[in-house]
Amino acid sequence: MHTPRQGNNVSLHQPDRLLGRSAEESILLNSYFASLSKGQDKPASVILIHGDSGLGKTKLAEFLRPHVLGDDGYFIRGKFDQLSYGSANRPYSGISSAFAEYCSAVEQRGDDTRTEVVTKLRREIKAEEGRLLLEAIPSLRKIISGAECKEHGAECQQQGGCTFNQHVVHRRYSCEMEQRGEEEKRSCDIFSESGSHHFIYLIKRVVSVISSVGDPIVFLIDDIQWANKTEIDVLKALMSGAHNPFTFIFTCRPGNHPFLDVTNEFGGRTEIVLHSLNWNAVRELVAEILQIEEVDNCTSLTNFVYRVTNGNPFFVRQQIISLRDEGLLRWGDSGWAWNIQEIEEAYVEASGADNVLLMLLEKMKKLPPLTQEVLKICACIGSSVDLYLLGLLIRHTRFVESSDRDDNKAVARMAVAVASQEGLLAITENGDGVAFTHDSVNEAAYSLVEYQEQESYHLQLGKTLLKHVLEGMLGKYVYAIASQLARGIELIAEDEDRLDIASIFLSAGERSSSAAAFPEAHFFLTKSVFLLRESDWADHYRLCSDVYMKCADTAALSGNDRDQDKCLAVLFERCRGSVVDSLNATYIQVRSLQAKDSPDALDVGLEALKTAGQSFPSKNLAMHTMLELSRTRSAMKRKGADKLHQLEPISDAQIVATLRLLYMLVTLSIAWNQKLMPLICFRVIQLNLKHGYSKAMPNAVAMYGALLGRIGYPLTEAAKYGEIAIDLQNKMEDNEHAAHLWHLTYGVLFTQTKRLSDCVKPLRAGFDSGLKQANLTHAMSCGQVAGWVAFFSGMKLNKVAALLDSLRVSMNEYRMAPALSGNRIYINVVAYFQGNINSSRFYMPVDTDVASSGRTNKLLLEQANFIQLVAACIFGDSEIAWACAEKGQHFSEMYSGTVWPYVCAFYRGMAAAAMMHTSRSGHYAGTLKSCLKVLRRAKKRSVCNITHQLFLLEAENAALRKKHSTAEKFYLRSIEEAATAGVTHEHAYACERFGTYYLLRKRHSDAYEQIREAHRLYKDWGSRPKCELLKKRYPKLEEEDRFAP
Repeated sequence: MHTPRQGNNVSLHQPDRLLGRSAEESILLNSYFASLSKGQDKPASVILIHGDSGLGKTKLAEFLRPHVLGDDGYFIRGKFDQLSYGSANRPYSGISSAFAEYCSAVEQRGDDTRTEVVTKLRREIKAEEGRLLLEAIPSLRKIISGAECKEHGAECQQQGGCTFNQHVVHRRYSCEMEQRGEEEKRSCDIFSESGSHHFIYLIKRVVSVISSVGDPIVFLIDDIQWANKTEIDVLKALMSGAHNPFTFIFTCRPGNHPFLDVTNEFGGRTEIVLHSLNWNAVRELVAEILQIEEVDNCTSLTNFVYRVTNGNPFFVRQQIISLRDEGLLRWGDSGWAWNIQEIEEAYVEASGADNVLLMLLEKMKKLPPLTQEVLKICACIGSSVDLYLLGLLIRHTRFVESSDRDDNKAVARMAVAVASQEGLLAITENGDGVAFTHDSVNEAAYSLVEYQEQESYHLQLGKTLLKHVLEGMLGKYVYAIASQLARGIELIAEDEDRLDIASIFLSAGERSSSAAAFPEAHFFLTKSVFLLRESDWADHYRLCSDVYMKCADTAALSGNDRDQDKCLAVLFERCRGSVVDSLNATYIQVRSLQAKDSPDALDVGLEALKTAGQSFPSKNLAMHTMLELSRTRSAMKRKGADKLHQLEPISDAQIVATLRLLYMLVTLSIAWNQKLMPLICFRVIQLNLKHGYSKAMPNAVAMYGALLGRIGYPLTEAAKYGEIAIDLQNKMEDNEHAAHLWHLTYGVLFTQTKRLSDCVKPLRAGFDSGLKQANLTHAMSCGQVAGWVAFFSGMKLNKVAALLDSLRVSMNEYRMAPALSGNRIYINVVAYFQGNINSSRFYMPVDTDVASSGRTNKLLLEQANFIQLVAACIFGDSEIAWACAEKGQHFSEMYSGTVWPYVCAFYRGMAAAAMMHTSRSGHYAGTLKSCLKVLRRAKKRSVCNITHQLFLLEAENAALRKKHSTAEKFYLRSIEEAATAGVTHEHAYACERFGTYYLLRKRHSDAYEQIREAHRLYKDWGSRPKCELLKKRYPKLEEEDRFAP
């Protein structure tokens, strides 16, 4: 029985207002009201509150709650725990708790509000995407409708996750598929970095939808200093995805924390730094707590409390509670009384924080044994604890007698009564958990567990949970179990439950990976590795290979090269008899080498494929390419489009693993051995035709079409395979490689067979798909080509500028340095054509330092030179144009198989023709002739988008040769074709050149008619400097413009 000490039966007053924080309250309130006055399209507001523990950061933030609720808004709170710092807990726990509050608040608003939120989310997020979100943040289940696991339904909801492996413990491996035939059929999941990027993309969409509802939302996230890197990335996504009326408030303790750098990226951040209360504020607080009306009457006590607490408001209250509990503050007829000399004599000198922790600890040690045990359990699990878990653990202590029929939650509520009465614990708002009233209470409670016993105590809790949590609830509590076991792992060693515990860590790692939290997954998987022994490989091969494979995988995705190399070395040694496991391990290794831009990646992959019977020649590649092309072309013709669509998915794990590695090598071969790329592509197609379709098939078919076009086969045949590839992709649910497909089709193939304006939207869609799936390489390609295509399509310059700027924002957010450099080239040239760059000549410097490789640098330089050539031609700067034309001789080699070599040939030819007006040099004539030859050959192949260019260059050539009737005919045909194609800038260019030709022929009336049309078209395009240049050259245009209606 707990007996209160003297005075303990009289409660102290808890002030319901902040004292000494009026200035900070004003800053907070003004920042909130300022955010409401901004437009809804503006970014969310960010408020950062710094201060030591106990200074009232959370209480200050909570000052906004009544104001937000009064505006019919939402005030939501989440919190990070110190014990979860270092990954040993559920990923995103602090963020998930905030969303749980939001979802509950939405439900309380009624069906209309919930329906609006759910409807908007359903439009933005597909069901399979919802499952990824729910795995990471289960609390979203209340508002992400239709995202339940199809396989498990309600059972999955009960377990708290969609991808949790039903067979959590070691029993799942007791019937090992040791027969190698069965093993080879088994597919191993290799996680993709796309998961984390996809999750980031989705969480941004969720918060954007929530913002759009219109009600003010304040997200308070406490103790941000305990957030790990993964959680920081998610918080950054939340801040960048949200917009007004959304306000983020973050509280943190002093110190340099990575999250502070993230908040620096958001303009308009409000910072509030809390300091200790001054003496007057402490006196007012003491008077409030003791309900003393005349504050002067508590001066002596204030002097003591202020000195020992340094003005920390939480410490002030705890000090007064301690004085009451020790009988140094006594309640009488006249209220509270004390003897300051008696207090001073009893006081032991210590620093403020240490003193409070000691007081709390001493107070806890005087509580009943059951209450102390409850506090210890709660402190070990975290700042808040599920009542079901707490009750289960309490039932299995020596302090409680209960039966299996007892309700765990009821047992927990009974057990926390005293701690709640003492102000140490409180039932959470949803009634399903219990939480510490302050971090200092949590810290003091953890001190109840002797330091030398902490590991064994955590292990005891973990094993109790593992043994007694109902099997159907294991999924929900797997993190709680694994985190306790992880803190006692050194004591497990040769424990009889070693393999069961290893399996729990594996399950926690798989769950974390499914939630795209790879560092957290790696934390748990390394614990599983620690528990395995060499002898386990013989008896439990499947468990060992799974653990090591996924540990290597998550190490690679977390940037931990050392752990990755260790695990891979073990896998290559132990998995020699398993082709599938060897290929999967190689895939992880090659992916890591690719990320480092290492040329070894291709060789390592090719060597591994030999074990699967897939070898490639090293000599006579041209001959082998033609042979394989013939075989593949015959096979594709036999299948036909209809049969390709009827292919079933590949079920053979070895073929799946082989194709996954082959597809990666296709990309690698483009960078390191382009002559080998067609052979790898043909092999991918041949395996798909033989065994069924895979994720790699649509892109392989598109690449095959691009190769046909590049080699010289009819473009109609090449484009047909591009269309088939798109149809195959639409048949698949997986969009991981869709960005690459859009680049191969609309960025390569279709630039020669469709109008450029028809390619812009698909390329932008490919860019967005790449960001969504974390296929940043091909997102970057789509983004760059989208900019080129938009510019050369004749789209109005303001629309091109808007597209390029939106691409720039995303490229900058995802740190696509090379793509940003390429994007900047087109942003600058568009700005120059619009007149936003004040220069008489266009010059495009390139920041090659940001590029990832020498090859990328070369591509950027070639692009910059090419666009400078275009600008110089259109602005009539023949010398600059010719200098660029001379440098651009290798451009065609880099972009072979696309429309760009033909476009470059046109402008190089125009530069040569311009120079021939001043000098009939054979070099100029030779360049013009070779460029005409390129364009004529393209016309014979029915290349789209270049007919008007060919006719204009033919006209210039005929004019130089004084074949006037031919020249005039070609000028007119060029203008007609350009108008039909809708390429405004080149339509204007053709009219201008035709007008110049007429001026040379002294046909001024005809000349001005063409120049006038050119001026109109340039104006419509949006090029102010070009219009001004024409007016300067042809003053009559200025007069007409002045008197125009």
